[in-house]
Amino acid sequence: MLAFDFSLFVERMLFGLAEGSVYALLALALVVVFRSTGQLNFAQGEMGLFGAYVVSTLTLSGVPVWLSIVIAMVIGFFIGAGVERVVIRPIEHRNPGAVVVASIGLFLGINQLNAMIWGPDARQLPSPFPTDADAFFRVFDAPVRWERFGIFLVLIGLLVLLWLLFNKTKIGLAMRAVANNQESSSLVGIRVGLVLMVGWGLANAIAVLGASLLAPQAGLSVSLMFGPFLAASAAATLGGLDSPVGAVVGGLLIGLLKAFIIGYVGWLGGDMVFTVTLGIILMVLLVRPGGLFGSVRVERV
Repeated sequence: MLAFDFSLFVERMLFGLAEGSVYALLALALVVVFRSTGQLNFAQGEMGLFGAYVVSTLTLSGVPVWLSIVIAMVIGFFIGAGVERVVIRPIEHRNPGAVVVASIGLFLGINQLNAMIWGPDARQLPSPFPTDADAFFRVFDAPVRWERFGIFLVLIGLLVLLWLLFNKTKIGLAMRAVANNQESSSLVGIRVGLVLMVGWGLANAIAVLGASLLAPQAGLSVSLMFGPFLAASAAATLGGLDSPVGAVVGGLLIGLLKAFIIGYVGWLGGDMVFTVTLGIILMVLLVRPGGLFGSVRVERV
């Protein structure tokens, strides 16, 4: 009988939380867009990747990493707001289904744009966290690198900021009102168009942050966001597409599931890990279709 290695269990758990934090950041971006428009932005990963390339370019020019990330997030905010105003708004009221087609087109176009500007080869992006050999601490004798734990701390900090935004500021309350009913919000004086632009811009800034934290570990390339965006979409669906807390919980759960499946059911192989994870999520959604934290919409007829 094999002895249970508790320190190894803790190490795998912390590794899963670190990976799940990236999924949660991207899932938060999807939830912010969905809360304001009721649509999923399938180009969110590629828009965030564009920002990560901007970070790489700035750091190669000598700009500190954190300052580069902040600058790229600001640029990403305006790009996201511009996409909503120029691409999404003209078509969403005429044909809401066309928004899906438009976002897929954006996905393909931005992916090709990234390759045209920065090339198809992988680039290195420095980590904003310490990466020295001794940059770690121990939890129950399991080593935890600051490079990974820092992403988790950023996620928690961002979640707190979003809670404050949605519950304590006028623009946040307006975003919640628009997400609930755009027509009624317009009647009480809320500038719905401005709120939608802010929602898309904020979502893209969050996506830039997620991609910039993922790239130092995974390598910056045009294919970087394919897998993480799929995981983030599953996380947002699992947690509830209108719940920021659900996005975080869903992302962390997927990260933990992947870490434990790889660690304890290794015979499945790497290609099967995500398939098994999606199967588990499907079983959860069969019981709770709105996700773990999603709200149930009641429509009057």
